[in-house]
Amino acid sequence: MNKKGFTLTEILIVMVVAGILLALILPNTLKAIERGNVTEHRNNINSIKVAILMCFNATRDFTLCDSEAELTADGVKYLESWPTNPFGGDYSIVDDATVSGKTACASSTSAPDDVAALECASE
Repeated sequence: MNKKGFTLTEILIVMVVAGILLALILPNTLKAIERGNVTEHRNNINSIKVAILMCFNATRDFTLCDSEAELTADGVKYLESWPTNPFGGDYSIVDDATVSGKTACASSTSAPDDVAALECASE
């Protein structure tokens, strides 16, 4: 008698091997995604800071460079579009007398510890 199909043992072995492979791959994939989000977050903050400085160089007045609308307005665009925070929350422009008058920060609660310096001090 010729039977077709797999035995229960064969199916269980395949499932165990697949589980082991998944256990090896998943943590590395999650770490890579988080590193990518951290890099995106830092680049977003730096892009906003550069846009603030470009606006100041053009207007010589930080009060004209302190909102999302002013940096992305039609006409002279310092940012093509306002970036989205990969960790949730928003980016904002705050006063910073120690650096250049204005700077960018983020308001998110799920960011990892290594980007905590980019968070708004008031949060």
